[in-house]
Amino acid sequence: MGHAAPSVPAPALLRASPGPLIGTSPPVSPLQSAAGPSLLAPPSTGPASPPPSPGPSPSAPSPSAPPTPPARPTPQDSPAPPSPVAHSPSPPPVSSTSTTPDASASATADPTAEPRHYTAAMQIPHWRSAMELEYQALLKNDTWTLVPPKPRVNIIDCKWVFKVKKHADGSIKARLVAKGFKQRYGLDYEDTFSPVVKPTTIRVLLSLAVTRGWSLHQLDVQNAFLHGVLDEEVYMRQPPGFADPDRPAHLCRLVKALYGLKQAPHAWHARLGTALRALGFIPSTTDTSLFLFQRPQVTMYILVYVDDIILVSSSVTAADRLVSSLRTAFAVKDLGKLHYFLGLEVTHDDTGLSMTQKKYSEDLLRRAGMLQCKPAFTPMSVTDPLTSDDGTLLSAEDATEYRTAVLLVVCSILLSLGLTYLML
Repeated sequence: MGHAAPSVPAPALLRASPGPLIGTSPPVSPLQSAAGPSLLAPPSTGPASPPPSPGPSPSAPSPSAPPTPPARPTPQDSPAPPSPVAHSPSPPPVSSTSTTPDASASATADPTAEPRHYTAAMQIPHWRSAMELEYQALLKNDTWTLVPPKPRVNIIDCKWVFKVKKHADGSIKARLVAKGFKQRYGLDYEDTFSPVVKPTTIRVLLSLAVTRGWSLHQLDVQNAFLHGVLDEEVYMRQPPGFADPDRPAHLCRLVKALYGLKQAPHAWHARLGTALRALGFIPSTTDTSLFLFQRPQVTMYILVYVDDIILVSSSVTAADRLVSSLRTAFAVKDLGKLHYFLGLEVTHDDTGLSMTQKKYSEDLLRRAGMLQCKPAFTPMSVTDPLTSDDGTLLSAEDATEYRTAVLLVVCSILLSLGLTYLML
């Protein structure tokens, strides 16, 4: 990492031109009449099904006292769970202005600090509320059923993961994650494949939207993996801190996927694909993360990367009907115009789109410890002589770090092809 750091790539511009950038639409197979609701029919006059409510936002601690970071306990994989809080009666929620010991400790806690363990999070009101919200959402989704312990079955554990999202509102998320590394192939999982978006597909899709003046929106599916239906029998211990007081030794027989399961991405993509096919979409033969809908009156493209979705449509009305149809099956949130996708920052103006990877590049340099290095407009050195490798093998740790660095650089060349010289 002794070389000079490459300068942050300048924004790449997509500007509208008099003629289309791409002469014809990508070839697609003829669309057959699809069963299910039509996206071209007028909207129903009956009451629409409201999207699932994300629930009340957790209360934030009072900013009156100067924030001090909470003490971090030593992480443990399987700590002794506290008394159950989901099923047994619990004391009323403690507000940030209360004088109880828990509240005084949380009132001075840094609201941006992410707890390392659920025992610490249980002492902070807004994190405790986030855990309760997540647990109730899992129960409402019928994610599992409690069954008595069975002999000769593989049992996996789970843990709580806490995240402060990088949004303007500083929203937080507590997520229950399965320890999928304890799964056994052929016993509780088989297929794990889920398609990954191709960079070329992103470029073509954005070019079509700009040159043809089509709407370009981004959708987000809340708790996407939880919608995937499992075909295998997966048994998991009850969530830490939320064991059923009447059946504490029972196991969770998973009906739907959880984050952390090896087959979760595959199950979610299969469920979404089934829903899109019912609405008349077909997957592309060259990129299965792309779904196409073509009729004489409207053309729509959907690009899927896990729970992030890009929607390009020649008709705003048809796009709105599509979102309404998806909301009958999933908790879909329309984020408006596309602004951020896979490390790409997108800016809209009257003439087209501006794209940059500034934040991604800065994060890459920060991870490599090169954020303060002198920028270089030509990432390849023109003075150092090229020499052959000496054949010394890297240690396992260095090899992992090298592979990670190569992957990060590969992802950054989506807009800056000159960075490929860093691979030499």
